[in-house]
Amino acid sequence: MALSRRGFLFGAVGASLLGGSARRARAQEGVQFPEELMRPPGVDGAPLATPPAWRVPGAPEEMAGRTIEQQQLLRQMPISEIAFPRYEPGRIYSPPPPLMGAQMGRVHTLNVPPLGYELDGDVKVFHLIAQPVWRELTDGDASHLKLPQIERNIVGGAGKWITHDQVPRYMLAWGYNGSVPGPTIEVTQGDRVRIVLKNELPEPTSIHWHGAEIPNSQDGPSPEVHPPVMPGETHEYEFTFYQTGTLLYHSGFNVVKQDFMGLGGMLVIHPLEPRSTVDKDFIILHQEWRLRPNNPHPDIWGGPFNWITFNAKVAPSIEVMTVRQGDRVRIRQGNLSMTSHPIHLHGYTFRIVGTTGGPTPESAQMPRVTVSVEPGSTEDIEFVAWNPGIWRFHCHKLHHIVNDVTFMPRGLMPHGGMFTYLHVLPREDGLPWRHPDQARVEALKQRMQQEGGK
Repeated sequence: MALSRRGFLFGAVGASLLGGSARRARAQEGVQFPEELMRPPGVDGAPLATPPAWRVPGAPEEMAGRTIEQQQLLRQMPISEIAFPRYEPGRIYSPPPPLMGAQMGRVHTLNVPPLGYELDGDVKVFHLIAQPVWRELTDGDASHLKLPQIERNIVGGAGKWITHDQVPRYMLAWGYNGSVPGPTIEVTQGDRVRIVLKNELPEPTSIHWHGAEIPNSQDGPSPEVHPPVMPGETHEYEFTFYQTGTLLYHSGFNVVKQDFMGLGGMLVIHPLEPRSTVDKDFIILHQEWRLRPNNPHPDIWGGPFNWITFNAKVAPSIEVMTVRQGDRVRIRQGNLSMTSHPIHLHGYTFRIVGTTGGPTPESAQMPRVTVSVEPGSTEDIEFVAWNPGIWRFHCHKLHHIVNDVTFMPRGLMPHGGMFTYLHVLPREDGLPWRHPDQARVEALKQRMQQEGGK
């Protein structure tokens, strides 16, 4: 049975975020997309017919009978003007694998369910299904952000406007296991892993393990190291991780299109001998999208990008990172977008403890208040949450903290885009505020005053 647009929200994506019996029941159903979505990006035309088989726009059979000028125009036509299938009408897509939603690791990926693994002897086996995904960028509901500390400060129209609910926004993207981005794959140094990719996209695909030191045959780019995985086919990657750190994974075929459609995720390799342990470990992936008004299809060549996301979510729908005073916190960020994102955390200095290349030596861990996450890279920051309160965490390219920036009316603009909070719960209410260096500085100041009076 075909689902309505709203109904699909409680399909594969919603099932992975629900708990208990509701999640298990939904996970068995699969998903069918409404045919009204089958149209080219930016065009309000009739639904497109499904091609009988996958083919390349501009292939020889399409060029037959055309003049040289017509062939050149067809090859050079912007993708926003080419009709290509985003999904197959009438198809029932697979539900997430049974272990989607099983927390078998230590990291928490904001707004994305975890992925567990099976054991085949000593091999950890993960399953990824590449498929169309109906993603809710925001439900527009800001109620979870109206914490008591914020509510008491909302005075008059200005405060209410800045924190008010927004219009819901959805998109038809591509992801893994009913999620955009794909789930974080979490392993330990020395693990032998097998990742089983099933392709339910309307075109070939593959996966590149970005930053992984593995045999060339497993690196993923197609056709350089293996044939692309055709629609309906399955491919297995198998290798052992000897390095540690925070890596990325994304498409290795038709990369410009497939990465911009959302195919990507993060990969964490924990060290056998950790240099430090943390109480909270968060994952955030940066992505960008171009969406035209009233159209759910990402326009991958239309530019500029107007929806800038943490884990394919925008404020006010990004999870708040809640920790307790005294917790050691690590925030791992990766970037699969076209631009760098200088991410700023209020109230704290932190140290960059790792990149895509692995752990950062302690001698190179300079104190920072902003970390720039470059395209194709990861940055891990750590700090002790000594300072209680609600602290903003956001991109400091300010167009990236509003939604639909190219169409946003100027005036008082509610927070959107790459914007959330670090909420540090105090050990005990009513305690006076103290800085970690307060006693040392006050003692030094007193000693210097005494010495100056001699």
